[in-house]
Amino acid sequence: MRGIQRSRLPLPRLSRCLSSAAAEALPEPQPKPDAPSPPSATSDPSDVLARTLRNSGSIDTTLADTLRAQRKAPSNRPAASVRTKSSGLFTVELPKVGVEPSNLLARTLRNDGSIDGTLLRTLQTQGLDRQREPAVPENAERLGEILRKTLKSTKPPSTSETQLESSQSNKDDAKPLADQSVPSVAAKPASAAPTKSSQKKKKKKKAKKAKQAREVDSAYRPLNSVPKSTVVTTGWGQDQLQPTNKTIGTTETLTDDTTALENASSKTSDTPKDTPTSKAKTRLDRSGLAPHLQPSPSLSYIRRIEGLLEPSDSPTLESVEPPSEQYPIARLSHGLERVLFNPGIHWLQDPRSKVYNFPPYLEMIPKVTDFAFERLGSFIKSSRDNDLWDLARREKRTFAGSTSSLSGMLSHIYFLLSGDKEVNTDNLSRHFGKEPRDFTSGQRMPASVILNHNDGVYAIDSDSEKDRFADKNILTWMGTLLEKFLTSSPEEFAPYMRFNPPPPQVEKRLRDAYRFAKASSISIRLPGTGVFDIKTRACLPIRMDLLNFEENSGYLLRSQTGKMESFEREYYDLIRSAFLKYSFQVRIGNMDGVIVAYHNTARIFGFQYISLQEMDEAIFGSGPGVGDRVFEKCVGLLEKVLEEAAACFPGESVKCTFEKLNTDSVMNVWVQQEKADVAEGEAAPIKQLEVKVSNFLGQMPVRGSTAVAAADEPWTTHWSISRLMSSKADIHLALDAAKSRQFRYIDIPTGLDMKTVGAMWSALNFGGVERAEGGTEPPPIHYFKEAGPRTQELRDLARAGRAHTEKKMVEEAGQAKVWVNGTVEWTELQKVLELFRAKEAE
Repeated sequence: MRGIQRSRLPLPRLSRCLSSAAAEALPEPQPKPDAPSPPSATSDPSDVLARTLRNSGSIDTTLADTLRAQRKAPSNRPAASVRTKSSGLFTVELPKVGVEPSNLLARTLRNDGSIDGTLLRTLQTQGLDRQREPAVPENAERLGEILRKTLKSTKPPSTSETQLESSQSNKDDAKPLADQSVPSVAAKPASAAPTKSSQKKKKKKKAKKAKQAREVDSAYRPLNSVPKSTVVTTGWGQDQLQPTNKTIGTTETLTDDTTALENASSKTSDTPKDTPTSKAKTRLDRSGLAPHLQPSPSLSYIRRIEGLLEPSDSPTLESVEPPSEQYPIARLSHGLERVLFNPGIHWLQDPRSKVYNFPPYLEMIPKVTDFAFERLGSFIKSSRDNDLWDLARREKRTFAGSTSSLSGMLSHIYFLLSGDKEVNTDNLSRHFGKEPRDFTSGQRMPASVILNHNDGVYAIDSDSEKDRFADKNILTWMGTLLEKFLTSSPEEFAPYMRFNPPPPQVEKRLRDAYRFAKASSISIRLPGTGVFDIKTRACLPIRMDLLNFEENSGYLLRSQTGKMESFEREYYDLIRSAFLKYSFQVRIGNMDGVIVAYHNTARIFGFQYISLQEMDEAIFGSGPGVGDRVFEKCVGLLEKVLEEAAACFPGESVKCTFEKLNTDSVMNVWVQQEKADVAEGEAAPIKQLEVKVSNFLGQMPVRGSTAVAAADEPWTTHWSISRLMSSKADIHLALDAAKSRQFRYIDIPTGLDMKTVGAMWSALNFGGVERAEGGTEPPPIHYFKEAGPRTQELRDLARAGRAHTEKKMVEEAGQAKVWVNGTVEWTELQKVLELFRAKEAE
């Protein structure tokens, strides 16, 4: 429904206009053949106006009938009220004897202090829409024209003016129609039917107005109008962003004091009287808005910085020598080097010929619970890495982090820069032609980090809900096991099994190989460095149903293409959920690509080498250097955001949560003190940052997706970071909503229920470290849920796959395995597998 737009008009002017217009219209009736007969000289002016209004097709006939029936009412009839039947928006009061009919209309429209918006728009647009209206008497058209001009030229009066004119209305009503002056208006003939040329002109005018409206928006300004240096604005500043006095409800006079601004934004009712704010009621500004839409509230902030990210020929990251001695980089074993030089899938065992392309013992993965993870070097957080602290201070960098803590923030910055650009799956088969092309919910999950402060340097650690239960995730441990398994011979791998003697102790314990690099203000550490990285990819049921890993380990990859049980399905999921993270890690490590091992935690199916160029084409688009440009913009904007986040609480450790929602055009960053000195039960101090960007190719403003895919034009990004002026309660509510989107339900495994799943959770111990009786405390019961239909379908596929595998093992028992390098006898294969399996007790 259309909203009601009201505007005040002086009563005497409207009354005189109606009366005068009627007086002029009556002596010149010129009836047309197809039009209704004009009113006679004795026609009542209200009847003329009633016909005019009803012919427009926009006014309810009850009003016209009421005005027409007023002439027939007996003179001694008392005043009564009549309500319209259709809308009930106003009341028509029949006047006392001696009141002019035209003044009746003025009082009718104005009985609540304003004119009905529908009538006002009808009168103002009657001349423009006359081509679509039925023919009316010329005197009625002249009457409507006079009334329209009067309405347009009339301004809303003040309260005192309204009272003064209202007091004089009775005197004006007593004057006869002939005594009032009538403006001279020539009669206009009815317009002809609209032509195609006139319709085209109207469309051109609308397009021109729309273009002018876009030019006002800063997102469509030419690049030469954007400041090229970083601009910092505190308070409202001089950046033309201060809202006008036409706001919703109240207008507040803001000051430059940050505390006063925050107090002004608070919703509490106990605001001190001496707060430097003054409130004044204002009218609702609806200019340029549709009647049914409400104006959006203006942006409020207490600090704002902006600047440009311009194209640069210098590299985004610069390699730095490691501060301490490291182990040499591990190399692939088992002949897996062939995968690096041949694109596509490399089956471990060819499904047609049954010939193994790699040693048959690679097919069976050792049990994760039998692997002694403590015999390997453990993962070191950024805040506990002394080499990383020393490197940041030596290179005079403010921030230091690892790929695990930076990749989540870089992903959300990419979502912002690209405008949520979809991925490219055109190289897949028809099975995925109609599948979603956006990023998965896990990839878009809010990223939380901790900026640990120490002597002017911040070490960045990951801090998300899923990290609380990382030791219960079998994939966290499986990646470490398989990386060692694929880079060691069977004899080198055996000492790391828990039931075998440990490897001999070395005289000097070195740290694992890392690559260190630096940007403008960040030092970055990546495990390993060189030509490629090793990634292990568990099959779909394992990823979707983690606690049910034992049953889901029967799931098989049976074909190269297809919607389920295929390598293509896993590759499709990689594009949507992992390629963006992989591309950032490969660039930080100065690598060429990744080698992926597909498995189900019990068996390896095959390998694939995916180059950085292949990942770029799937995520960003084709073209030389397109991914490098994206990485440069993401790192540059990340540095600006981290600097502003640290400035929220200078010299203190803070927690930050980054989120770019798919439905928003901004990225929100919540900054909270990690160790705040507050009373028990009170929330820690918190700030909210809002990040916006505009993209340009040359001087032309473009969408983010267009800028990302363009490789042959200079790409410039205008960014702005605003510290919002919101209350602490509102910011905490927004942060809680973002944290809830980090939550993920855990499906109860087959054979368990709500009562027994907690004991199973507590008993999980993939790391093998002895713990106190009872294990760890399980998560709240509401974290678990019964498996849905989709999960049950995957479990059915896993059961069928396990039955097929068991049948195959029975058929092939005792037979030699055919390998491309020769034949492996059954006894030789069992000797190798015994190195990876615990001996059963006699």
